[in-house]
Amino acid sequence: MNKNIIILLIIAALICAARGLIWPYYISGNCMDPAVKDGSYVFLSRIVPYLRAYKINDIVGFEYEGKPWIARIVALENEIIQVTAGAIRINGEILHDLVQRNWSEWKYGTYGIDEPLRVPSGHVYVLSDDLSAHHDDSRVFGPISKKTILGLVWLLS
Repeated sequence: MNKNIIILLIIAALICAARGLIWPYYISGNCMDPAVKDGSYVFLSRIVPYLRAYKINDIVGFEYEGKPWIARIVALENEIIQVTAGAIRINGEILHDLVQRNWSEWKYGTYGIDEPLRVPSGHVYVLSDDLSAHHDDSRVFGPISKKTILGLVWLLS
């Protein structure tokens, strides 16, 4: 076989693999502001679960009720989370991250709000950075199954 044909076949195979493992995604909404702005483009990497476990502060795209969502992981499976005025507690300790959250009107939903909640095995607890976005994180629909995660968000900034 011709060397150029082999190279083209390899490139075609890599492109096909990348199309299945990395998706471009348009962000509509401000739930992750200021980290991800409305109208931004990001990539969702489906490779991450094969390379490492998800971790706190990962921004993930996931599916809930047939719709795609984006949020930040703040608690992992088997951890106890409690969201109180101005603080996120993981296993009783305040989460110290560098996220600039909007805490106005934060008290929405029932899962982990004021009362401690254990994240079930195979799940993670996600929060929007803009906590006034009342409909799109684990406060409302509880911890999400890792099976619903579409990928890790790579920011294009």
